[in-house]
Amino acid sequence: MGFLKAGRKTFDSDRVITFSDGVIAVAITLLVLDLKLPEGVSDAQLGSVLSDNLHSLGVYVLSFLVVGILWMGHHEQFSHIKRVDVVIIWLNLFYLMTIGLIPFTTSLLSDHTTSLSTVLYAGVLVTTSLLSAAMWWYASHDPALMAADVPEEVRREGFLSPLLTGLVFALSIVIALVWGATPAQWSWLLLIPASRVPAIVEKLRSDN
Repeated sequence: MGFLKAGRKTFDSDRVITFSDGVIAVAITLLVLDLKLPEGVSDAQLGSVLSDNLHSLGVYVLSFLVVGILWMGHHEQFSHIKRVDVVIIWLNLFYLMTIGLIPFTTSLLSDHTTSLSTVLYAGVLVTTSLLSAAMWWYASHDPALMAADVPEEVRREGFLSPLLTGLVFALSIVIALVWGATPAQWSWLLLIPASRVPAIVEKLRSDN
């Protein structure tokens, strides 16, 4: 890898952060466009129509939280990645491309409660997670991009966290294909304990 880095240019990460924030803000805003009522709903029908749209509202909340968590993870990464090169820029572009697909897959998940829509939604997030892990791994092995004083435990957690997220969504794809959409979507709750694993691993390492 060293010969690829020889003579290459690096840039301040501010423009990458600003551009990424803009793309993510647009993606999270587009999610709400899927929340709409059919035309001609009377006052008497409003309650039942709103009840029928609870699934769409739930999918909106899910995707809003997912995009928000992705933004927080990106923000955390680039609090340590102070400079970027062409590899990081391309990885970040592909990362943003997958986030841009989330409104589309959210619409699919809202309109079609099938295994296919669940697999497509989860597949996008597996890719997003892997790209996030790839950006972190690449930057953490290059002192020109990430400062040498970033602690080792932070480097390990920064790589493990998106991998575990991707693993949960990958598992849900298998569940969707074998048992169907509903159990696969319930499996996404595993993201809650998975988010605690890196800290637990580091605590065990420190205790030993």
